[in-house]
Amino acid sequence: MFIAQENNSLLIGERADQDLSHSILGSVAAESGVARANGLLSVQLAPDQFLVALSIAFDDDMRSGQIEDQVAAIEQKIRAAHPEVVALFVKPQTAKGFATARPARFGDLS
Repeated sequence: MFIAQENNSLLIGERADQDLSHSILGSVAAESGVARANGLLSVQLAPDQFLVALSIAFDDDMRSGQIEDQVAAIEQKIRAAHPEVVALFVKPQTAKGFATARPARFGDLS
């Protein structure tokens, strides 16, 4: 029992594996109205639960209502494909805004 609890505690707080991250980013990038899937942050909450925050650049000609509808469609698609994603947050953000904000918040992650 101790080993199981210890293994669980080691997982919690870790980021999602690359397969999950790439799948989500690829799915988002393929959506109409998406200019670019900038990146994501993820946190493992439990052995089969993840929180994911996405940065997405939408096409410049989209209006706020269209972006809102597209975000809802993206959320539905990701949750259907990845039920382990129990919390999903989407931040509409230009690629330039993401490139500037990421190192300022997290340092150079490369």
